[in-house]
Amino acid sequence: MNNSMKDLISRAIQLLKEHEPQEGYYLAFSGGKDSCVIKKLAQLSRVKFDAWYNNTTIDPPELVRFIKQHHADVKWNQPRHGAMMARVAIKPSLPPTRSVRWCCSEYKEQGGKNRVKIVGVRAAESNARRKWKAISEDGNEDKIVCPIVDWSDDQVWQFIKEHAVLYCSLYDEGWTRLGCVGCPLAKKENQEREFARWPRYKVNWERAIKANWERHHSKPKRNGEPYYHAKFKTAEDLWQWWLTAKRPDYFRGDCQSMHHFTNEDLSDLQLELNWSGIKIDE
Repeated sequence: MNNSMKDLISRAIQLLKEHEPQEGYYLAFSGGKDSCVIKKLAQLSRVKFDAWYNNTTIDPPELVRFIKQHHADVKWNQPRHGAMMARVAIKPSLPPTRSVRWCCSEYKEQGGKNRVKIVGVRAAESNARRKWKAISEDGNEDKIVCPIVDWSDDQVWQFIKEHAVLYCSLYDEGWTRLGCVGCPLAKKENQEREFARWPRYKVNWERAIKANWERHHSKPKRNGEPYYHAKFKTAEDLWQWWLTAKRPDYFRGDCQSMHHFTNEDLSDLQLELNWSGIKIDE
């Protein structure tokens, strides 16, 4: 182990010890490589913690099996609205999109309220996450400790190798980030690759989105105005728009100016800050 790696580990452990709450940390565990690293660091630092996985119901099956087999101590937060695809089918709003991603708050951000959290956020992951610091706050003003925020991908893998940390087999197949299958925030080519690997998830997304249109396109909201769904002539049009990010040719007027109905690729920074509720100290 080189000195640089030793220093990173030492700083991470010191950070965890310094901010350890009396009741112990809430460790947010997704099953991904970064989650495995922060869990190992928490163990090495000997701080008190309990690890929690938010069951989105649409994570890759290999990832779910990995968590069950190798992290049996991790507790599960079950979604309060049931399976995500059932929620998509009935929720009176458009399905999750790149610009309106309500699913994260309902399925990925549960648990840990009024607790000090450990998360595996890293600045190298995206432009948005470069704003994160070792100590941050969430929307509830709860402290978040990010022990590997300044680690690179190579350093994460070096730690995994040197400490014999188990990880999901999907990484060995070329997957670089694991999460909800079909996530609209992913690049379209990544989404296509996911649906090719797990076609059942594509079938379920299509069924849910078409059911969503059937349920809401012809009935008004409480104020008497139509739902956005009425802009689409058919359930197939809504599905194809969601799948390809291309709006139907018949869209005109105000619907072109709405983020719901444009192909505009908003920056990761704008999206994540809008949806996560994270407060970043300057």
